[in-house]
Amino acid sequence: MERKTIQTLVYEELKRNIMSMRLEPGQAMSTQEIATKLNVSRTPVREAFLHLQSEGLVEMIPQRETIVSRIDLKRVDQEKFIRECLELGVINKFLVKKNREAIQKMSRFIEIQKQCDEKRDFVGFLDADDQFHKVLFDVTDQQMAWATIAGRNGHYNRLRILFIQKDTVMESSIQQHADIVRLLEMGDEERVSKALASHIQRLDVDKTGLATAYPDYFDTGNENSRERRIGTL
Repeated sequence: MERKTIQTLVYEELKRNIMSMRLEPGQAMSTQEIATKLNVSRTPVREAFLHLQSEGLVEMIPQRETIVSRIDLKRVDQEKFIRECLELGVINKFLVKKNREAIQKMSRFIEIQKQCDEKRDFVGFLDADDQFHKVLFDVTDQQMAWATIAGRNGHYNRLRILFIQKDTVMESSIQQHADIVRLLEMGDEERVSKALASHIQRLDVDKTGLATAYPDYFDTGNENSRERRIGTL
């Protein structure tokens, strides 16, 4: 197994905290504070910031500060578009494979989601959700497509973690996954494609409401209204 570099480990730790909302949108991050917390030099922290900036997760303001990017709804739409197109594109390939073990694996991730629902473990729930969908790409040997989704979903996924905290959303997501599995077992490409598209698009009806409920988390384009908060790991 390839040993990860310090820069990679720092990047992964920061991204994990950003995606879980432990580091909130709009929070300022101190290079020195993070370096001290992680017991590393400032260099890998700065390199990690550059990597996160390339993914649209942080904003580096020269001579001022680095902040966690606020959620941009226009970017959410673009990230969701990429996911929807690529995911719907592998359905036929998946059905051709007729991989019973893969469908059973997806069912096991549904069971994990049920456990996360009971514990209100939002991060664990979304991780199981992603693993559920990743099976489609693994079975069809489309790892590059999944890597594209995983590397360009920071705004969409942070909206998801706000969305699933609403009452009954995790329960309904589990039911949608169960419906997808059932349709995959039936081999009904048209209906499973519709079910999958509906599952991915369910955020559309609520994203404006989330922006209203969490105004500090979203990019309104008004720099003067942005409060800077110091973030900690």
